[in-house]
Amino acid sequence: MTVLDLAWKMIRAHRGGLMGAFVALLGASALITACGIILQSGLSAGVAPQRYAGAAVVVGGPTNVAVTRGGKTKHKPLTERATLPTALVDRVAHVQGVRAAIGDVSFPAEVIDRKGEPVNAGDGSLGHGWASAALTPLTPAIGRPPASAGEVVLDAVLARRARVTAGDRVKIMAGGAPATYQVSGVTARHGADRHPALFFSDAEAERFAGRPGTVDAIGVLTAPHTDTGDLAARIGRALRGTRANVTTGAARSRVEFPDVRRARSDLQEMAGALTGTIILVTVLVVAGTLALTFHRRRREIALLRAIAATPRQISKMIAAEMLVVSLVAAALGWLPGVVVAFALKSALGAVGLIPADYAFSAGPLPALVALGACVGVAELAAWAASRRAVRVRPVEALGEAALERRGTGGARVAAGLGLLLIGGAASLLPLFFGSVFAVAGAGSGGLIMIIAVVLLGPPVVKAMTRLLAVPLRRSFGTPGYLAAAGARASSRRLAAAISPMILIVGFALIQLGLPTIMAAAAHRDATRGVLADRTLARDGGVPPDALDAARNTPGVLAATPIVHSTIYAAITMLGDPEVFEYQAQGIDPRGLDRTLDLGVQSGNIGDLAGGTVAISRAAAGTLGARVGSTVRLYLGDGTPVTPRVIAVYRRGAGFGDITLPHPDLLPHTTRRIDETILVRARPGTSLGELERRYPGLTVHDRDGIAAAQRSQQNGAILTSALPLLMIFGYIAVAVANALVLSVTERTREFALLRLVGATHRQIMRMMRAEAVLVAVIAVAIGTAVPLLPLATIGYGLTGNPMPYLPPLLYVAITGGASLLGTLSILVPARIALRSHPKESL
Repeated sequence: MTVLDLAWKMIRAHRGGLMGAFVALLGASALITACGIILQSGLSAGVAPQRYAGAAVVVGGPTNVAVTRGGKTKHKPLTERATLPTALVDRVAHVQGVRAAIGDVSFPAEVIDRKGEPVNAGDGSLGHGWASAALTPLTPAIGRPPASAGEVVLDAVLARRARVTAGDRVKIMAGGAPATYQVSGVTARHGADRHPALFFSDAEAERFAGRPGTVDAIGVLTAPHTDTGDLAARIGRALRGTRANVTTGAARSRVEFPDVRRARSDLQEMAGALTGTIILVTVLVVAGTLALTFHRRRREIALLRAIAATPRQISKMIAAEMLVVSLVAAALGWLPGVVVAFALKSALGAVGLIPADYAFSAGPLPALVALGACVGVAELAAWAASRRAVRVRPVEALGEAALERRGTGGARVAAGLGLLLIGGAASLLPLFFGSVFAVAGAGSGGLIMIIAVVLLGPPVVKAMTRLLAVPLRRSFGTPGYLAAAGARASSRRLAAAISPMILIVGFALIQLGLPTIMAAAAHRDATRGVLADRTLARDGGVPPDALDAARNTPGVLAATPIVHSTIYAAITMLGDPEVFEYQAQGIDPRGLDRTLDLGVQSGNIGDLAGGTVAISRAAAGTLGARVGSTVRLYLGDGTPVTPRVIAVYRRGAGFGDITLPHPDLLPHTTRRIDETILVRARPGTSLGELERRYPGLTVHDRDGIAAAQRSQQNGAILTSALPLLMIFGYIAVAVANALVLSVTERTREFALLRLVGATHRQIMRMMRAEAVLVAVIAVAIGTAVPLLPLATIGYGLTGNPMPYLPPLLYVAITGGASLLGTLSILVPARIALRSHPKESL
């Protein structure tokens, strides 16, 4: 009989025992497949081109910031659209094979209906020059193109919603208060474009765009019989030495939609981070499950050793068993993985992390990767779980099987203690270094300590059981005593069952603790730092002339415009470039002392002017900056700047780590429009006239400011939690899986107890005591381990070492884990007690 034949017979004989390993590997396959789909989708186009669908080639500005240090280059996707000089349009037009080269500009423009309300246009409508309509291509179905500054052509979607047609007059808000335009035409297209379009005369569009001499993109219409690839190559050579980015096919959407570029990068980073975590969790879960599985079969393995089976033969048999189980589990896990990936895509779209219309792609590659990963993890876990069983000497085999060996292997204890020391040291880094590396190190240190506790499970469980033995006996009487005694005698089995519970509690607290700490710090910063008593806000941004209107309103003492963006800073780390993203705000320092307090620690925020910058304490620590030094930054459109630091402040969590002068940041954003205006006014001052003048503008009081901040931070927490939910779900399944295996192994023990006189009720009371013991140990250890890294992270980011986690969230995590553990113990125990003791024996 071959080893494979024996393995197949063993699988058939131990279907129930191997079911736990099968479930663990099935879940692992689903998670890895989902992760692969996320990565593959991040590498794809995501959204098909819409406005530029009629252009064979689209030339845009750079889509990435590239930082080169020591001969190595690091790229980061730009969050804002980079523009191109208008002169490049003529250069492209003279390339062989180009029929027409058309420069396109875009700017926020909204139609106001007869009720004075903005027409709801989804992500926001945009204005363009009529010449760019050929890139879609569009023609007026009704009417004619705009011939003068007072005319406009509307997208069919906007015309239908505003209930206007060619010849009607309509109010449009673009660059200021609404103005009346003549609708000269309505386009024929009724497609579901992300940004419905308004077309003005080219001169009017250039005026509204407010950036003469530049275009957002250049669309190329080809001459007949021109190969697109060859044409793109010729255009690339013609534009050599410029910042231009030549795209064709699906890549054209990267020029059209800056948010798609960011989504692609976010999905790639998410897949990378999740993959490592998933592999680690999978190894721990599968190894623990197989440890329980082979613990049930120790008598069988001992018998094989006694009849002269060599360790090599048993190892081959176990490897063959796990090969078959992992292949089947991995194949069946593909479909659930696809479902998980697309469910996560919908959730990420709902919270705004990726565009709602971003398309996921599920090819065969993620399934193949999941297959290979599951087989590898299964074989590694099988080797680790069966190593002890196959190394016993034949003469000791039956004795070894009859009674669990006391003590834990020296190598395992040494590894656990070593990891505990490494994790503890890493968790202390924020106390000594004020940089993002220290915070990341502390978070990793917490995960390392959880792994260490899992390795040290048997002695830790035994020690905790001794501490809880007296309370258990007092609460449950003799059943409590039996539960504690059984836990001490079978600490290995119990540790393998408790480890997934410790993992889910500790992992959840660490992963969700960081965003909640940041959310609490941001809310605290906003509450203490906002001195204004009103905020002007509007979906799509505040019109540019609203600032002057607010400042000229009687009773207004100060008004501060705020525009936000993402900027980049680079440092050299171990000889390689490292690029960091920072949230930045552009503000006007005039009257800032009445509207905003950033908590300046050194320097003077009033010195903020062109060519200067104020940075947070955390950013200063990471970049090695101080007042008077200069920092190398890249704005959201990739423009490099080297401003001088004039202040360092502590409230970076609430207001962003970088603060630039308003004129230095605003022109480098895609929409070039303020997001909010902070207003300080005398009591009784009314700003209602501003709301009437600018449709959609809302005036918030101080409570509204705090509510908006809470809503934003809650969204950030939800965004961080969503990708982790599938890992939490997998660990939850592993918890139930491990505990069910642990309980079902004890049917002989239950039968013996019943034969010596124990009643059904007494055994269930013992199991309830054990469930309490398991829950208390898991919650206590799972809570204690993250306390150190969360405290140091809080201190490093906010200066406050007190870890913060919303009570309801903590109760949900620990209560959910405890309930799951309790049910996974009591339900199979009750089922096991239904059979007759003789049958169980």
